Amino acid sequence: EMPGQLWAMSLRAMVRLTALACATNPASALAPGGRSLVGGAFRVASAPAASASTAAASAAASAAAGYDNGRFAGRYALGKNLPPVKAKNGFRFARTDGEVRVLGGACSEVLSGPNLAELLRPGFELEVRAMEALRRGEPAESLSVHTSTGVPLQLEQFLAALGPHLPSKSGDWCVNLQAEGASAVHAAIDMALQMSGADLGSPSARTRVACGSSSYHGPASTSPGGGTPLGAQAKGLTHPVRYPVPSPFLRWRGEDEAAFHARMLADFNAYLDKYGHEVGVLLVEPQWGSSVAAMPWPPALLRDYISAAKARGIAVIADEIMCGLGRHGAEPAAGGTGCFLSECWDLQPDILTFGKGIGGGAGHLLSGAVVLEGASKLQGGPAGTAYQSHTYAGSSARALANGAALLASLEKWRPSVRAIEAAVAPIAAELNEASGGAVLAHGQGALWGGLFAHPDPQARTAANLEFKRLCAEARVLPYFVPVGGFMLTPRYDDDPDVYGAAVRDMADCALQAARSMGWAPSALLPVSKPAPRES
Repeated sequence: EMPGQLWAMSLRAMVRLTALACATNPASALAPGGRSLVGGAFRVASAPAASASTAAASAAASAAAGYDNGRFAGRYALGKNLPPVKAKNGFRFARTDGEVRVLGGACSEVLSGPNLAELLRPGFELEVRAMEALRRGEPAESLSVHTSTGVPLQLEQFLAALGPHLPSKSGDWCVNLQAEGASAVHAAIDMALQMSGADLGSPSARTRVACGSSSYHGPASTSPGGGTPLGAQAKGLTHPVRYPVPSPFLRWRGEDEAAFHARMLADFNAYLDKYGHEVGVLLVEPQWGSSVAAMPWPPALLRDYISAAKARGIAVIADEIMCGLGRHGAEPAAGGTGCFLSECWDLQPDILTFGKGIGGGAGHLLSGAVVLEGASKLQGGPAGTAYQSHTYAGSSARALANGAALLASLEKWRPSVRAIEAAVAPIAAELNEASGGAVLAHGQGALWGGLFAHPDPQARTAANLEFKRLCAEARVLPYFVPVGGFMLTPRYDDDPDVYGAAVRDMADCALQAARSMGWAPSALLPVSKPAPRES
């Protein structure tokens, strides 16, 4: 993989070019004739300068979307946000531009239909009672409580439901609640540093946060991991040098798995030798999200990384916002519930995070960071809790009720998660074989993904653009990952056969996109071993 800043610069340049091309003539920008391979490097023809037609195109896009697309600075750029969703039926979404089969929503939804209704019922009935009381001008049950005035009654229910799922050997645990994943990661870092007992204001304090060379822990602007679109300083405590991880981008051609893992561990130990005196926290993702398209870590290697970090006094945070809550589908440890991959793989982190679907996937936001051992140490620290807090941190009565209901029912969904795995796994294997290595698909449980296997970020971006066009024609919508590829995050109760058929349609789009690039097998990952440096 290219160094972070160079990768970001390269990707931004590519995005500017393709954005200009799409704004002036989307069809020609995406047509096969608009691509060329020259000397092995991907090039995009220069786009015509933007003109008044761009404004007309933006107005047309807004009319098609059903809202003023050019006024909404949302997930996508002004004028490029997606159409409104009118209704959902499992993974079938009725949008204003027609029905689309949504195969990935970044783990934000867990259940649908009657199962979701049952999960939401206690919170819904609470809200109905509160609304009636409000209408009559009577005292109403609390739906939300500002963090400075109290906590919701449902907090006790949530804590009782969470406890049995935690891989805490001592029982000395605590949880800090937030509203979304990035804040949960910040809270985890905050508590880990406080628990070190060090003078954090000292110039020599080990306050840096180490992130993997491929990693994502929240919006890239200010969260650890990902790119540096606002510059490295905007990421605060994040160490500017990323530690090596066993992603496909770092493997050498002809290197077997054992040799690759041994080299990565040696490089990681060398990283700790050089920077360990600065690092207080190590962030890991047991199963990657968008940065490596849902690829699971090799469990034994991840245990070695964690052991090496903890031996040097570095706290380890397992970010399970993507893979936790049973989505991974792995076998529970003895006496465990299988909620978290950290338990299933005996990773023994100091802190883990959860988020996304814990609130039920219906917009009631909840996330958290769990100190697994040593909560009493945090209690005796300067704050006794995380400094990371805000008005609505864990204050939604409905989100807590939803979370408690999900945790109480979680174990019964494991067979469904494994049925989804059984439906998706052969399609992923067929895609890998049919693409001749141009696509690397992988995953487990109800979390799958695939990468376009070219070392050049611009080439992967071009493949992603063609892939998006083909998916739009097929009316399938995976979660497109910026590195070039896709993620699949089905609900646990999606019908495996019906969902599998939609995944097969998406896989056909990925295969077509990869073949249309004309990549030679010798140009694909793994990369060639670097030549030895001259002394």
